[in-house]
Amino acid sequence: MASVQSVAEGYQVVTAADLPLGGTRCVDTEGVGIIVARGQDGQYYAVERMCSHAALPLDGGRVRGASIVCPHHGARFELKSGRVLGPPAYGAIAAFPTRERDGQVEVWIYS
Repeated sequence: MASVQSVAEGYQVVTAADLPLGGTRCVDTEGVGIIVARGQDGQYYAVERMCSHAALPLDGGRVRGASIVCPHHGARFELKSGRVLGPPAYGAIAAFPTRERDGQVEVWIYS
């Protein structure tokens, strides 16, 4: 898990240069495990780390475009919203706002 740094408006979770297109990083902040990803569109995304299908981690999931595929059973989720794009999952996962500022990717975690 990567370390995070609190900033006034969010959490700096990863250096943008360390997250290539299609790359992911696992981080834990505010007690929430998240996956930070850079979609093939170049945008940064953050979703909860656990798949809604079998409560297994999305760590190592492949990024396809702006979605992530669970490495365990192949469920697919939209990175922007967390909505399900493909079974066997039927429930969405949480998605969190992100932005890149001064070379750092920031994430906002809402309880």
